[in-house]
Amino acid sequence: MALYFELFVVILGLSLIHGETVNSIVIYPKEETLLYRNGTMVVLSCQVRSKENGTELKWEGSVVMSTINSLNVDPETKDELLTNNLTITSFKSVNSGVYTCKHVNRNAVLSQASRTLKLVTETKEGFTFNEANKTESANLSCNINLPNVKNVTWIKNNIDLSDKSHYIEENNTLTIKNPERKHAGTYIARFFIEGSSDHYDCEVDFTAPPHVDDFEKAKNLIQDDNMELQCKVQGFPHAVVTWYKDDIELNVTEGGRVTLMPLNGYKNAHLKIKSVEFSDAGEYECKAYSAYFDVSSSKKVTVRVKDKLAALWPFLGIVGEVIILCTIIFIYEKRRNKRAEQEEINAQEAKNSETKAGLRRREKRSEN
Repeated sequence: MALYFELFVVILGLSLIHGETVNSIVIYPKEETLLYRNGTMVVLSCQVRSKENGTELKWEGSVVMSTINSLNVDPETKDELLTNNLTITSFKSVNSGVYTCKHVNRNAVLSQASRTLKLVTETKEGFTFNEANKTESANLSCNINLPNVKNVTWIKNNIDLSDKSHYIEENNTLTIKNPERKHAGTYIARFFIEGSSDHYDCEVDFTAPPHVDDFEKAKNLIQDDNMELQCKVQGFPHAVVTWYKDDIELNVTEGGRVTLMPLNGYKNAHLKIKSVEFSDAGEYECKAYSAYFDVSSSKKVTVRVKDKLAALWPFLGIVGEVIILCTIIFIYEKRRNKRAEQEEINAQEAKNSETKAGLRRREKRSEN
């Protein structure tokens, strides 16, 4: 008897090394009660490790939409790894209920596990920003049809807003003080359920028409420089960004000098051009169109491209001016020195003439 017990312990230990115990069903997600909103796609994955050949997994429940079985063999233990995925493409109230996955062998149930699926009805109210009619506050709210809610936390971009001074949370309502277009986006009311480690997320939208921020007045580049233009758009839902050059839509080819990249969640909002040429100069326009609001916002910027030797021409001009000025000074000084020499010679000759004339007068007096 002791030998059989030790053998059982060894088998159990080997099974635990490779994951779950043999014939023990695991269902993903692992939470026993799963909450879904209307229209959500649901996938339940049932898995089991079996040492018996010919076993299979079966789903039973309110409405079993479609299931896919797969079988693999563990190369080390030779165990069969069975998987059966149940998929509900669009969850509705008729799909609510208990779903059980059974591991069977010739109609004998070896093991089973269940999940309870519930439809959550949301009653929510969002906010739409209006530039012409600004308000002191914006209220977002969400309520769900579950009685055992423990508490609610509001989140945006994975950031808890409970400790942010700009927001006030009260009774499933989030108040945003002095709302601006920059506050637009999807906010999440995260409901924590009593007796469950899981939570339910209710999405509430703060919408705003698109607005493109101003560019700098002009962009001056030198030939062969790399150019970058960033189209900074605010608003939600995200608008579609299109670039134009001189009122013609920009043609972007794969592997070319011109590339478009995402920026702040907006596709094609970051324009890059490698080694700019004179033909790249012109007026660039970024236009953001929102199908949700059926409006557009756009801004333009002028791009100038100069010769890469452009900075050299002013220097050469200065050098030329200096050379000309030095030449003029040299010629002037040379002529002035020559004139001074001539005046000195003339003065010397005049002095010599006077001396000679004085000698003649004295000679004449002495003869008389």
